[in-house]
Amino acid sequence: MIGGLEIHPSVVHFPVALVTVGALFSVLYLCLGREWLRWFAPILLSLALLGAVAAYFSGQAAEDRAEEIGVPHAALEEHESAGIWALGVIALACLLSWATHAPRRGVWVATLIAVVAVAATFRAGHLGGTLVYVHGAGRVQGGGADAGAAGDTE
Repeated sequence: MIGGLEIHPSVVHFPVALVTVGALFSVLYLCLGREWLRWFAPILLSLALLGAVAAYFSGQAAEDRAEEIGVPHAALEEHESAGIWALGVIALACLLSWATHAPRRGVWVATLIAVVAVAATFRAGHLGGTLVYVHGAGRVQGGGADAGAAGDTE
């Protein structure tokens, strides 16, 4: 939590979108071989990596609040583990995309890893959604403005 503002739910959507579009451009470059497609995947995957790092740290900050409101520790750990795996695979995809897209050799390996990064990211996102919609991790503690007004009358 930064200054009382929970940012993890907002931050996580950027790496999901960026890794997906980055992998798509990697596939397009692999299939079409158009020169103008060359740098889209490495740039997008780099941005996805930065977003994934931000998502990890914002998730670490949100973990204590989630435990306070009763989210099962095992579910939090599973989501965190999936997020770390996704972060690692995104990092590998990013590195390989920069290493292989310039000479165009081995671009299929970078593309495969980028697609795996999408799958790992989607799994972490699914587990995060489970935390919110099944375990109630998205509940606002304190009940909002109405709770404060009701608390003043007691």
